[in-house]
Amino acid sequence: MTIAGRYTPTGATAAGGMGEIIECVDTHLQRLVIIKRLQKDVEERRLLDEQKALAKLRSKHVVQLYDVVQLSDRGVPENAIVLEFIDGANLEIGSYNANRKYIHTLWQIACGLRDIHDAGVIHRDVKPNNIRLDKEGVIKIIDFGLARSEDAAKTRGIIGTPAFMAPELWSHKTISFDASIDVYAFGATAVALLSTDAPRELAQQPPRPISLPALSASLPGLSAPTVALVHRCLDRSPANRPKMVEVQSILQQQLLENQHRALVVFDGATHHLDRKNRKISVNAGTVGSIGIEYNGTDFVVISASGTVFLNNAVAKVGHVVPGCCVITFGIPGQSRRFVTFDVSTPEVMP
Repeated sequence: MTIAGRYTPTGATAAGGMGEIIECVDTHLQRLVIIKRLQKDVEERRLLDEQKALAKLRSKHVVQLYDVVQLSDRGVPENAIVLEFIDGANLEIGSYNANRKYIHTLWQIACGLRDIHDAGVIHRDVKPNNIRLDKEGVIKIIDFGLARSEDAAKTRGIIGTPAFMAPELWSHKTISFDASIDVYAFGATAVALLSTDAPRELAQQPPRPISLPALSASLPGLSAPTVALVHRCLDRSPANRPKMVEVQSILQQQLLENQHRALVVFDGATHHLDRKNRKISVNAGTVGSIGIEYNGTDFVVISASGTVFLNNAVAKVGHVVPGCCVITFGIPGQSRRFVTFDVSTPEVMP
């Protein structure tokens, strides 16, 4: 049997939740794909919601929609979607330790959710089982059957996976929601990946607020800044939860800590600032001087005397030196001296 004239089933199938998947070979492009349809008696809207959501998304960290086809093997015509085949496995509860690999995984999930929210989509069912890690180490967020666009974010009744549902979703009335429910689910996922025993506050239905000390105690080995970030994601108030772009940025900073390098050139001499050489003092004689320290994340002014500018701004203690900067000593119209300051910023790769 060939589907839509190009997709040949391999014989591998699976079912779970609301959907059934059929592994196929795309005979036109010679690649594996997944065809997903709904299980019997599941309202067709679920597949349409997934199709609409995925049609808006282009992200390295989100499963891609390739095609829409019609199946007829169950006696009646039914729609199905053709998805990217992800060679890997879904994340599992309690499968991580508090280390760099864990932070890197959270960062990838955050990148995917940032892209989803930027497209005006709310996933509504973020959890380990809906996040897949491929053989190349790339995280992909899957299963958009409950997804909603931001302009249609209303629901009636309790829908979702209890352990990952934000408190505001626990209502039998019609409620409005926003992308902050995914932020809460991200926080719950961050906890679940480290422990098979959820803190009792989060295990209740609906979940209750958890204190920062209690959350920290349940996540041994995790750094205080990361615990604080997860705690913000789990805030009972949607308005107090961070945006995913902020979460992604903070996690990226953690991954890049102590990885930066600055090149400082003054009077023909070259100096370096990095994790091994954290401080430098540049003295331009009677015109002025400046001290700069690398704190693992930024290059910060720790002293300044005379008239010193960072590009066109007066240098003051506490200022962060821009990544590409000319440090100028002296005032316009008088003898001035210049220092070039260039920062090499590494990238985080999946």
